[in-house]
Amino acid sequence: MSRLLRWAIGVTLLASLLFAAFFLLPFRTWLPGGTVADVATSEVVNGSAFNRLFPKTEPGEQLVFTQEKRGFSEARLKQADAIKALLAISDTTTAPAARSKFEGSTEQLRGWPLVEQGEQASALLVAERFQVKVIGQGNGLDPTQRHELIAAFDLDGLAALRPAKDARSTRALAPGRQQPVAIPVPVAKKEAAQPIPATPEPAA
Repeated sequence: MSRLLRWAIGVTLLASLLFAAFFLLPFRTWLPGGTVADVATSEVVNGSAFNRLFPKTEPGEQLVFTQEKRGFSEARLKQADAIKALLAISDTTTAPAARSKFEGSTEQLRGWPLVEQGEQASALLVAERFQVKVIGQGNGLDPTQRHELIAAFDLDGLAALRPAKDARSTRALAPGRQQPVAIPVPVAKKEAAQPIPATPEPAA
């Protein structure tokens, strides 16, 4: 191999590395692999999976999603032009310390521990993993109103949520799409016919 060719290959490799550093790294959270708070991204639920679990809005209300990333989704609940509350779901796999505040909880909602954080925030820990939080804005919300908003989340759907890698292995087919499974049925073996002994004819 000539020296000129070796130089050309080296320059090409260097250019490829520079391209990856400057153009691909900013989008590393979109690429397979990686970590979130030292936890493999494949172990964390993506924020987009939380969006469908937020409460349905009442007439005159609007839900505006403001932040979404792996392990977290946040939305503003607006009424007219005013922000009524901030709503959020987070996967505490990335922040185990967030679960510690629920250890001394004396309240429950739907069987899960509930805590108050200051005068305007309530949080629920679902399935020992997902934190659902409501923070009152503007004129604020009393605890009962915050708890009603938390209960309006699809909490059962949230409890059943798993990272995409697990969901693929456990997801059931929708009704009508299941394929019949052929189960072999053992066939009884036929017994060979036994010869019938000839009856001797009487002597004439």
